[in-house]
Amino acid sequence: MKDKSNSDELYDVQTENRHLKDIITALRESLEEMKIKNEEIAQEARAAANEEIIQLKETIDALRDEMEKMKFEKAEIVQEARADANDEINQIKAIVGALRDELESNKIMYEEKNQELDRIARDEKDQLKQMIEVLRNRLEKHDAKK
Repeated sequence: MKDKSNSDELYDVQTENRHLKDIITALRESLEEMKIKNEEIAQEARAAANEEIIQLKETIDALRDEMEKMKFEKAEIVQEARADANDEINQIKAIVGALRDELESNKIMYEEKNQELDRIARDEKDQLKQMIEVLRNRLEKHDAKK
């Protein structure tokens, strides 16, 4: 009868160990999925930022080309037209400055988001470590009771 009880107890412990291992495996897989998702989000953010940088560079190049064209046209225009062209150049500079500010703002937001994602990943990793430690302690207590 005692052998039957020990055998049942051993079976229960082995079953619980398998269950805990399954939980740990699931948690590891979940952590990996979260890491992959975070990396995908970061890559998408980088891609979006790079796309915007490319567009802004093209805009700046187009604005520079336009400014050069205007420079040649100004030589043929009377003083009044020069004043108008200078006003337009100032507007373009303001647009470039605004675009530069927006680019810097987007860069800062991207960096903050990336830091937030890193922080979240660290927090989740720490939580998982704590959960594993709690489960390990429970298992050790359970093993100690035997």
